[in-house]
Amino acid sequence: MKFIVLILAILFILLFFKILSSRNSRSNIHRNKETTIDLEIDPKTKEYKPKE
Repeated sequence: MKFIVLILAILFILLFFKILSSRNSRSNIHRNKETTIDLEIDPKTKEYKPKE
């Protein structure tokens, strides 16, 4: 009986960590989709425009 409880506890912990890691990877994928655009000031119009 002790062995069954131990095995179930270990499986539960492994499942818990797997769920946490999948949640982290989804948030990292979302962050990677965001892009950063470098801007510079146009001296003539004083407006921000994307760097080329």
